[in-house]
Amino acid sequence: MRRGSVRLSVSMFVLTGGVALFAACGDAGGDDSYSFHGVSAGMSPEEFRAAATAAGTALECRPLARQVMVADSICATPDSATSMVRFSGVVNNGGGRVPYIVVREGVTSTEALGRLTREWGAPTLTQAGALRWQRGAWVADADTAEGVLTVLLTDTVTAAQMATAAAAERKRGTDTLPAQADFGAALDELQRDVPGRPKPILAEALDRRPVVIRCDPAQPPPELAHLTGSVTVYYVVDTLGRVERDRVQPVHATHAGLIPAAVASVRSCTLRPGRQGRAAVRTIIQQRVNFRPATTR
Repeated sequence: MRRGSVRLSVSMFVLTGGVALFAACGDAGGDDSYSFHGVSAGMSPEEFRAAATAAGTALECRPLARQVMVADSICATPDSATSMVRFSGVVNNGGGRVPYIVVREGVTSTEALGRLTREWGAPTLTQAGALRWQRGAWVADADTAEGVLTVLLTDTVTAAQMATAAAAERKRGTDTLPAQADFGAALDELQRDVPGRPKPILAEALDRRPVVIRCDPAQPPPELAHLTGSVTVYYVVDTLGRVERDRVQPVHATHAGLIPAAVASVRSCTLRPGRQGRAAVRTIIQQRVNFRPATTR
């Protein structure tokens, strides 16, 4: 499909904030939803728990602190040394559905995305290392940023409602909801002509991709310092390996409040520039900034 014919513009990422979210799946049509590691959007809470158990882990659920929609709990599997797979999802126990699921798996093969393509067919959209599939009202997104395969499973009704909920919560000053930008629009902005600068090239198209040498640590705001989360950022690296400060676009965040800290960290980075042949070139790359609570003795 032509680039730009589908836009990724919904909030679909792991949920850890104790706030109200949407979980109404709506009428997703007659097509089957996408399945990964035994989970699929629209499955029952019991099936969701069984799939986590089969993967060698267990869901930990908690009620939403403030419920304004159909969702009544958020469930996630903890970090585990015995399981390479993590699940999280919004659960509607009353309605018997799990319409929004995120699966994270440590990447052990360069074929991580290829196996999804073999199972689900050609993606509807491919941009900067991220893929989207859409079948009827069912949607699956996947990327392998920072060596983690992240697969997001939902439907278009839930996705649109979550985007609306996230915007409303941010207006009330709540920054623990997930956020996702339209990465097609983000790439369009990064590739926009800038006087005096050559057009940047996507990293995957280069002979040698940029390599991060160092970045300042990301410092989350105090009220979010206890959370585990991440922000995925697309940005432009110049021919000297410097991040162009006006060419930084966050596209995914587990918590919207982590975005400013992630952007500040990325802007501080020094890299080996990307090269096409022997020439250094302006490059668009993707980086995931991870946040974990500080450990105390």
